[in-house]
Amino acid sequence: MALVIEDGSQVAGANSYVTSAEIEAYADLRGITLTNDPEVLAIKAMDYVESLRYAGSKVAQTQPLQWPRDGVYIDGFSVSESTIPNELKNGQMAVAIAIDSDADPLGNVEPAVKKEKVGSLEVEYQDGAGSESIAKTINAALQKLLATGGSGSSSFVVSRA
Repeated sequence: MALVIEDGSQVAGANSYVTSAEIEAYADLRGITLTNDPEVLAIKAMDYVESLRYAGSKVAQTQPLQWPRDGVYIDGFSVSESTIPNELKNGQMAVAIAIDSDADPLGNVEPAVKKEKVGSLEVEYQDGAGSESIAKTINAALQKLLATGGSGSSSFVVSRA
């Protein structure tokens, strides 16, 4: 498998915004040692990153990914339609690290166990509670890029299965 990096020029066949080396460096700066292949993590992270609703609109209907985009502002400044924002790259890398830590935001959420009993096997689940945790690093990295209002929302929960 090979990563094809979108650089803002609508690269044919693009499947990532970051390289394996960028993911490894991002993790290393945070004292994290990856246990899985960074290329696989990049692709899995893209499944999540590409599922989000972003501000602005695609530059071209035929582009393979959600970015580059037109009509995007970060902190009041227009983002060039040939730019892949650092916030997006950081978001993909934060998702990759979460996936490597078994906190896939697209993973299944199992109900939280309240009580287990081994003899005659008995399991009781928490009422109205799942075993969810919020990956704040993902939220922090992507929040400035997400669309708000209407049916979309800039807040989302990342669950750990």
